Amino acid sequence: MTTDNKLPAVRPIEVVPFRRDDGEIYFALHDPAQLSTDSLAISPAGYFVLAHLDGEHTAADIQAAFREHAGMELPAAEIHQLVEVLDAALLLQGDRVLQVLAERRAAYQAAPARDNRDHAPSADELRTEIAGLLARGVAAPVRDVRGIIAPHLDYARGGPCYADAYATLAQAPPADRYVILGTNHFGESTAVVATRKDFWTPLGAVQTDREFIARLESALGTSICTGEHDHAREHSVELQVHILQTIMGSRPFEIVPLLCPGACGPTGTAPIDGHGPDLHAVAQALANLVADGDRRTVLIAGADLSHVGQRFGDPEPTTPEFLAAVARTDRELLDMLERREEEAFVAKLAADDNPTRVCSSGGIFTMLQALPGRSCKVLSYHQAVDMAHETHVTCTAAVVW
Repeated sequence: MTTDNKLPAVRPIEVVPFRRDDGEIYFALHDPAQLSTDSLAISPAGYFVLAHLDGEHTAADIQAAFREHAGMELPAAEIHQLVEVLDAALLLQGDRVLQVLAERRAAYQAAPARDNRDHAPSADELRTEIAGLLARGVAAPVRDVRGIIAPHLDYARGGPCYADAYATLAQAPPADRYVILGTNHFGESTAVVATRKDFWTPLGAVQTDREFIARLESALGTSICTGEHDHAREHSVELQVHILQTIMGSRPFEIVPLLCPGACGPTGTAPIDGHGPDLHAVAQALANLVADGDRRTVLIAGADLSHVGQRFGDPEPTTPEFLAAVARTDRELLDMLERREEEAFVAKLAADDNPTRVCSSGGIFTMLQALPGRSCKVLSYHQAVDMAHETHVTCTAAVVW
């Protein structure tokens, strides 16, 4: 078994430290794209190897680095054995992953709709949960709602902000079309990606406005559906659809499902790989289409804010003081949105290297840019705190009119 060949690179995965019953620290590996369903845990030595799987290191390189780091030898056979396990679990880049991705793309294209009924609660459970959520909401006195920001957390954790955002939307005149700007957590696309598939949920079918998507593509001069299989496992749009189905009842409506990349990375609002439209162009095209249309359209940003705690990479256990500091940082960003300084919002995140891992800058930015000259009001702010698992996510409710 040679130590001279470069080892494959690890895919983007979540690594969560945990303490075993014997007191030893291990690392649980999770695949956010859900290509892998295996549950794996590796030792600190295994984590050292994993951290060096970037496609550029050989087993010999890792042995030398481990020798310098730990002052002891790491057998090449153990390195290769870990690589084989990771490859079998689809956690490494390579032919196995490409094959699974191709199969998933084909399955999504062949499906009659984007269907989440296999993993969503039953219709009765959903209706009960959403009705209880909406009953707690405080509606802002805004009739001409043109956009809202709501979470994409699960309803239990994001409830306070879902409640206020959708209570405000529910008391406004219903729209014919809802453009939903979700977050592309797990997909391959680095630009905005739409799907032409209708959405099937436990509450029934919702039609996607394919004609609107075609006009959006024409305005952008490019297809935005090439990577539409990214929608298959993404939850940030479907969670908004469930609530829309509830508040709209029997009234017909259509959706335009869009997944947005972040807007605060090294390329800003442009796709990081250079393929696809800049978010500025997407927002301008949306603004023109909404203004020119004779159908009432509302934009929804399914957006969470900060992701903090040791689960997300913060080194120290969470304290109340830390959460208060996160709240202050979030509030500064939300103040920018209320002042309609969305350019400054993404610039601030980029300048600070997004220290609290705000995940939905692209969707928020695009929605506000597509609604120029309108007022934005933050309705509520919430921190979903889970001290036991060191997992904390913040969110907001906001309305644009």
